[in-house]
Amino acid sequence: MLERPPEAGAAVPGQQLPRRRRPDARAWLMGGALALAVCLAAASLHGVLEGWDWLPSIMTAVLAVELGTTLGRVLRWPGLAGFLLGLAGLVAATTAMFLAPASLFGFIPGPGFTRALQPLLAQAEDTVVSQVAPVLVNPGIVLAACVGIGLAALLLDTIAVPLQMPAAAGAILLAVATVPAVIKPGSIGPWGFAAAAAGFLLVLGCTQWYLAEPASPGASGAAAPGPGRKQRPGPGRFGRGAVIGTASVLTALVLPLAVPGFNDGLFPEGSRLNWLGLPTGLNPIVSLGDNLRRPGAVGRMTYATDAGTGLYLRSVTLEKLSGARWRPSDTRGRERPVVEDIPLPQLRTLLAQGTVTTTEISTASYTSPWLLAPYAPARIEGLAGTWTWDPRTLSIRGEAGTTTADQDYTVTSVAPRLTRSLLASIEPYDGRPEVDPAFSELPADMPQIIRDTTAEVVGDLDRPFEQAMAIQRYLRGPGFVYSEQAPVDGGYDQSGFGVVGAFLQAKAGYCVHFSAAMAIMAREAGIPSRIAVGYAPGRKTGHTVVRDGVELDQYEVDSRDAHAWPELYFDNVGWVAFEPTPGRGVVPDYAQASNSGRAPGQAPEDTLDPGRGAPARGETTQAVPEAAPQARPAPEQPVWAVAMAAVVLLALLSPLLARTARLRRRRARLLDPGTPAQQSALLAWREVLDAAADYGQPAGDAESAREFEARLGRSGALAGTGPAALGRLRTRYERAAYAGPGAQLQPPAAGTALLAEVEQVRAGLHAAAGWRQRLTARLLPRSLARSRPEA
Repeated sequence: MLERPPEAGAAVPGQQLPRRRRPDARAWLMGGALALAVCLAAASLHGVLEGWDWLPSIMTAVLAVELGTTLGRVLRWPGLAGFLLGLAGLVAATTAMFLAPASLFGFIPGPGFTRALQPLLAQAEDTVVSQVAPVLVNPGIVLAACVGIGLAALLLDTIAVPLQMPAAAGAILLAVATVPAVIKPGSIGPWGFAAAAAGFLLVLGCTQWYLAEPASPGASGAAAPGPGRKQRPGPGRFGRGAVIGTASVLTALVLPLAVPGFNDGLFPEGSRLNWLGLPTGLNPIVSLGDNLRRPGAVGRMTYATDAGTGLYLRSVTLEKLSGARWRPSDTRGRERPVVEDIPLPQLRTLLAQGTVTTTEISTASYTSPWLLAPYAPARIEGLAGTWTWDPRTLSIRGEAGTTTADQDYTVTSVAPRLTRSLLASIEPYDGRPEVDPAFSELPADMPQIIRDTTAEVVGDLDRPFEQAMAIQRYLRGPGFVYSEQAPVDGGYDQSGFGVVGAFLQAKAGYCVHFSAAMAIMAREAGIPSRIAVGYAPGRKTGHTVVRDGVELDQYEVDSRDAHAWPELYFDNVGWVAFEPTPGRGVVPDYAQASNSGRAPGQAPEDTLDPGRGAPARGETTQAVPEAAPQARPAPEQPVWAVAMAAVVLLALLSPLLARTARLRRRRARLLDPGTPAQQSALLAWREVLDAAADYGQPAGDAESAREFEARLGRSGALAGTGPAALGRLRTRYERAAYAGPGAQLQPPAAGTALLAEVEQVRAGLHAAAGWRQRLTARLLPRSLARSRPEA
C-alpha cells in the first residue's frame, strides 16, 4: 500500500507552515491599496483646485467605490456585481455629500434629484469655462471632481483585479495625473509625479501579492507551478519591481533636463502636452496667458475687411469685476435669438450715421462658444448652428453645442465717428439707467494701492476722457514692462483685485493685467468700464478677398495675438476702446496722446501713424518710449547641475547597489554562527546561481543542479578552482534540499568555508568572462530579474 500524498497546503510532519492571511483580509487590504493609489494620483490636483478643502470629499468618493468592489470580492460575487456595487457606492457617497436634501435616507437619489443637480452642474461648467487654475473650490466643481476621480477608481479596480491587468491599469492613474499636467502653469511638478508613480508601483506590487498562488521549489531553486495551477510570479518580484520602477521614475525626472526645450521647471511647456493640439478657445480668459506663452503659433484664423486697417476681434467681455476670480456674466434669461439682424436702436442709427465695416471671418480649427466679431456687430450672415446674443454686451454665444469651429461668416459692424474733441467734451457719467450698475461696481475691500494710484494719476482732472488718457499714459509709461512670464514667477497670473494690486506694485505683466488695471482705475475715477477679450488685429497675408466687387484686405491671427483691452463708457457715445498695453495692439486715433493735458510727471507719448495697421510679430509700436522687456535671467545652474548629476548617477548605479546589498545580507547570514547548516548550504547555492546569471550563465527553470554543474563545466565558463568548488557546493545543496526539516548534514560545513567556495566560483566566472561580461555583471546584474526567494 502506498501512502496517499498530502493535499496541497496540508501540514507535513516536522514542518511548520507559515501562517497565511484570511482571504477576506487580503481583499480588504487590496482595496485599501487601490484607494491609496488613486488618492496619491489625485493629490496633484492641488493647484488645479485651490487649497486642500476638496481632498476629503474625493477620498470619501474613492473609499466608497472600493468599499463596494471589495465587498463583492469578499462575498465571492462575479466581477460585474462588484463593479455595480462600486458604482452604487459612488452614487451614494456623492448624493450624501452634495444632494442630501433631494435624497431618500440621505444617500439614495430622490424625486427632486435631477432638479437639485442642475445648479451644481451649471456651477461646475461656469467654473471650468470662466476661471483659470487654481479655480476656487465650490460644490459644483468638487462634485465633478468626485465623480471623475471615483469613476477612475472604479476602472482601476476593474482592470487591476477582476481583469488581472495591473500594468494596463496604470493608464487610469496616468489619465488622472494628466489633468494637472496640462492645466497647472508649472505642470504636475516633482512631488505630484512621484506620488502618481508611487501609486502605480503600489498597484503593481499589491495586485501581484493578492493574485499570487503558492508554488513548490524545483531542483535548481527556481519556482515551479503547483499541480493544476496557473504559475504566478513569486513575491520576490515586488522588491525587484520597486528597484526597477524607482530607477525608471528617477530617469523620467531627470530626462527632460537633457532634452532641448525642457528648460522651465521640472515639467515645462513640452511636457505639459501643448503639442497635443490647437488651443480650443473654450475660454479665452483662461487660455490667454497660456496662448501668449506658447513657444509657437497655433490656431490660425483669417479675416478680410474693408476697414483699411486691422481690426480687434472681440469674443466676450468681463463686466462683473468682483470676487476672487473674474468671469463672463451669466447671460441666461437675457439671450435673444436671430443674430442675422440685431435690432438695437443705437445700431440702426449707426448704420445710417456711423462708420460701417464689412468683415469676412474664417475660424478654421478655432473652437469657442463665443463668436469672434468686430465691435459692434449689427448683422451676421453665413453662420451654421444656433446662436444667441446679449443685448447688454453684444456678445454672441452658441447654443446646443454650437461652436465657432469651421465657420465662415460675414459681419457687418458699426461704430460712431470718434474724435478727440468729441470725447473731450463729454460730461462725467451721472449714473443714467441705460448703463447697468455692474459696470461700475467696486468691492469695499479693494487694495489701497489701487485707490492711491488712481488718485495720483488722475489728480484734479474732472473730464472722463482726460482721466482715461491719464490712466492710459501711466500704464504705457516707462515704469511698466510687458512680460508674459513675470506674473507666473510672481504668483499673480490670475484675475481679481488682489492680482491688480500686485501688478501695480510689480509693474510687470501682459495685456490681462494692463487692461484690468485701467478698467478698475476708470471705475475708481467714476467711469463705467469692462474688459474685452479676443484677438489683436494680427498681420496682413498679402491676399485680398473680393466681395460685391470690393477688394477686402486679408489678415491672419493666431495664438500669439490673444489679447485683452478695456472699454470705457461715455454718455451719448457708448463703449469706447483704449489700449493701455505697451508693445501690443494699435492705439486708436482718438486715444493718441498729445503733449497737452497730460498728468503731472507723465512723459509725452509719440504719435502713432493713424493709417498704420497692426505691428508684425516681434515689432513694437512706437506709441511710447517704453523700456524693452527684460530678459529672464538664466537660472543658477551649478547647484542644480550637481544635484541632477547625483540623481542620474544614483539611478545608473541602483542595480549595482541592489546586488551588493543582497550579497552583503547573504554573507552576513553565512558568517552568522546561529544559521543552521541546512540553510547555509541552500543560501550558498542561491548565491552561486545568481553569480552565474550575472555572468550570462543562468540556470534553466527545468534544469537540475547536476545538469547545471555539467553544463557550466562543458561551456568553459569556469576557470581555475571554480569547477571543483562548484562540485562541492552542489553536493552540499543536494543534501540540504532533499534532507528532512531539521536534519543534520554529515559532515557539517561551516559558513566561512561555504562562503570561501562561493568566492572561488565567482572568481572562476570572472576569470573566464570577457570584459563586456564583467562590466555587465557588475553594473547590470541579471540576477535581479530572476525569481530566487531566500532559503
